Amino acid sequence: MEKVPSEEKIIPQEKMFDGIKVSVVENKAAMSRIAADIILHRIKSLPKINILVPTGTTPEGVYEIFRNQPKDILSKVTIFNMDEYCIKEGDQYRMLPEDHPASYKRYMQEQLFSRLKPATNYFPTIDNIEHPGTYDELIQSLGGIDLCLNAMGEDGHTFGFNSPPFSAFDSVTRLVGVTEDTQAVNQGLTGLETPNCAITVGLKTGMQAKEILFLVCGERKAEILNKVIYSPEPIKEIPATVLKNHPNCHWIVDKAAASKL
Repeated sequence: MEKVPSEEKIIPQEKMFDGIKVSVVENKAAMSRIAADIILHRIKSLPKINILVPTGTTPEGVYEIFRNQPKDILSKVTIFNMDEYCIKEGDQYRMLPEDHPASYKRYMQEQLFSRLKPATNYFPTIDNIEHPGTYDELIQSLGGIDLCLNAMGEDGHTFGFNSPPFSAFDSVTRLVGVTEDTQAVNQGLTGLETPNCAITVGLKTGMQAKEILFLVCGERKAEILNKVIYSPEPIKEIPATVLKNHPNCHWIVDKAAASKL
């Protein structure tokens, strides 16, 4: 059996910013490598593991590293995705088709699942519109989230599409509107037209994870990271401030994002 590296060799030295321990690393590639190593450490250390994951540009480096792992690396991993777009037709909603260019199921297929097959993978479904928290019930029935890979938008949204100021700290999986600012940013990054609604996990859903890897990279995130770190308490105007209350959150940030701390 391959030897599992010690924790000390994975997590770099942390700096304190307003009481928060932050690992500041050189660039996005270093951030991705550290996050991937921690996830691999957990996979090799545990008999099975449930992981909650995001989409977007931030985790792409992590997924790239995983694509170069043995094909069976996810064989004891259950993956839960944070969100998926939906569209409204008249008075009814339906999930974005898997073959739509903006679909997160398609994203995950291209980024990970075409190369690696997890034990099982799940996405939030349309059921969470009429019955918010249906996805949370599924997660809990399968043992809860052991590890959450998380990121943050430029407006402080986190754990999927929990945008300010509409996301309560006790929110569960539900229908949300995708803000115009987030639509514009996502469209600028991907070149794809972004739907204006989605089913997303809640802040409570994410915060119930036993461990969180919070990744922040790029100069465009520097201003909001400063606000998150130096906010005296969690505030609904910046949903990511809720992470300051998590007892086992690793803040892994590149130098560009940390430039205003």
